[in-house]
Amino acid sequence: MYEDYLAFAIELGKGAGAFLLPNAGKAGGQTMKAAKDFVTEMDVEVEALIIERIQAKYPEHGIFSEEAGTIEADSNYKWVIDPIDGTINYSIGVPQYGVSIALTYKGDPIVGVIDLPGLNETYWASKGGGAFKDGTPIHVRDVPLSESFISHSDFAKDGNKEANVQRLELLAKIVNDVYRVRIIGTAAVTLAYIAAGKWDAALYMNPAFYDIAAGQLLVTEAGGVMETAGPYMMFGQKQAASGLAALLEETK
Repeated sequence: MYEDYLAFAIELGKGAGAFLLPNAGKAGGQTMKAAKDFVTEMDVEVEALIIERIQAKYPEHGIFSEEAGTIEADSNYKWVIDPIDGTINYSIGVPQYGVSIALTYKGDPIVGVIDLPGLNETYWASKGGGAFKDGTPIHVRDVPLSESFISHSDFAKDGNKEANVQRLELLAKIVNDVYRVRIIGTAAVTLAYIAAGKWDAALYMNPAFYDIAAGQLLVTEAGGVMETAGPYMMFGQKQAASGLAALLEETK
């Protein structure tokens, strides 16, 4: 049903990833300001490339992207873009970063692509069509919360101090009930890993839609679920995500 949209999104994601790859790690060794300027420049450049190609192919569609914001259109279709998810990793040459592109219909993701150029992997999904890594079907794991690998949001010195405290409190609520906690600083890679059965669930507090739009479709099409508990959102295999939701409800 969404084959044409999906084929376009895969090509678009791979093209954006190929654009980013040669400059990965070029902020390493620079001052913090210079590194931030570099990442902002690359974010803007690859975002412009993605938007240009979408508008050439589907000029009637809307767009919502991290840097450009909302580009309105008289359509129920809207592309949701995170041009570089994991910008810090990208800037210093850590390969866990990616391009995240989703097409939504009335706010519901129907196509999602996550290209990970540093790992030479591309993940994609379409609503009702399953989830894939480089053309091979992928599925979530099925283990209890006590055996689960859980991803937690990262912390930033120059970020929201109150949010950092809340994330620490959240970590304290779950750390003794899960097998391992992992923090890698990118929702795109995390949700792709969960869909592929490498990890089990991700736990976020008020995530931006562009961070999770493609990934949530990957997870659900791979057999996973989305759960909520107050301000928290969980994506993952059912035992882990539901277990986290129940645990957070208990520890309110």
